[in-house]
Amino acid sequence: MSGAVVEPEGFGTRGKALVGVLVLLIGVGFAAWLYQLREGLVVTGMDNVFSWALYIMLFVFFVGLSAGGLIISSVPKFFHSDRYDSIAALGVLVSFACIVVAGLLIVPDIGRPVRMYQFLTTPDFRSPMVWDFAVVVVYGLFTLGYLWLLTRRNLAARGSPLALGVADTESGRARDKKLAFWAAAVAIPLAVALHSVTGWIFALQIGRGDWFSPLVAPMFIMKALVSGLALVIVTAVLADRYTRFELSRDLVPELGKILGVFVAVHIVYLLAAERLPHAWAANFDFWSITSAFLIGDTPYFWLWTIVGGAIPIALLVFPSLRRQVWAVVTASVFAIVGILFEGVNLVFVGYDEVPIADAPGVTTGREYTGFGADIWATSGTYTPTVVELAISVGIIAVGALIVTLGIRYLPVFPRVERETVERQSPATDAAVTDGGAVADAESGDEGR
Repeated sequence: MSGAVVEPEGFGTRGKALVGVLVLLIGVGFAAWLYQLREGLVVTGMDNVFSWALYIMLFVFFVGLSAGGLIISSVPKFFHSDRYDSIAALGVLVSFACIVVAGLLIVPDIGRPVRMYQFLTTPDFRSPMVWDFAVVVVYGLFTLGYLWLLTRRNLAARGSPLALGVADTESGRARDKKLAFWAAAVAIPLAVALHSVTGWIFALQIGRGDWFSPLVAPMFIMKALVSGLALVIVTAVLADRYTRFELSRDLVPELGKILGVFVAVHIVYLLAAERLPHAWAANFDFWSITSAFLIGDTPYFWLWTIVGGAIPIALLVFPSLRRQVWAVVTASVFAIVGILFEGVNLVFVGYDEVPIADAPGVTTGREYTGFGADIWATSGTYTPTVVELAISVGIIAVGALIVTLGIRYLPVFPRVERETVERQSPATDAAVTDGGAVADAESGDEGR
């Protein structure tokens, strides 16, 4: 190779502070999990009525983030487009981090996680959970391999042992480009299968009327595209702002336009297609159907549709606004928040009513001091406990740490060569991470 590839340098002050905070959150979450293991699931807000709660809601959310990120990163490669190469590896890195978070969220939801080996030794193939477990494991391993494929030549150029003996040659890069096409051809259906199986876990619950619908899986895929693309946009803009990763400003309005289309299809069409049959089946006069169709039952519905739907569309529909980075990032953040509260609406509201309408209902599984016996109920209430929140935040911090270290130490950017390499200036020491090569001072791009 004629040019030298910039070696990664150490974290700056902000980067060290960020890593320290993430490690602290992970430690607190791990301690909370040990406490939950000792005391049992009684320290959570779950009971016999709410057997799925915060952990499963976040599991669904992060599976969607991961699937959407992988699809967004893979579709251009499948169609032989180099237009979005600058965010391809970053998107796969984010996807990998999210699937790690999703997998870890299953562990505290299981009262006795040491028995997880039974998924392998005595699987019940009639259970969609077995299929979901298998797809998550295969998907996670594939995503890790896909990330290595996209970065291994640059790792070799750095002389990194993570290249695993691969050499950096032009013929090798041409071969990897072909391999990336075939990897994308596998990644797209695998990501669709991942979140479709997750959706079917809910759609096959015949005792839950709000879940039992053939549209659940398509809804899950659409919200994966919305949240996955939104997270990639936010991550790329932050990396461009605080690191030497470079995001072309021309891509921001393009990605914003795609996000706007995804949000519109999700909120305007698929939501209508899902709610209208329920409204029609439950009511037979015009206003009852219309009100049931348009008006949500809980505040979560409005957080999902207005905050996560109407506001992003309003920010992205006008070209003048869409050209502003702040508008696209704001729309992306609102879209992610909306998808999060769609999950809250799905899981929390889905367990409000027990499928046994007659008294005494079902036991909550909790003994209350002064009563001497479990309370029976025909409806449930749920509030996450501090233990659940601490464990969840700790697991999410694991994903954030993976992305932080990945941007810093992996070449998640197109190859940049230069004849001479200048040391990082003191002014850039505050960079959180290092995702790319130092720009030439003569190019005028350092102040981006």
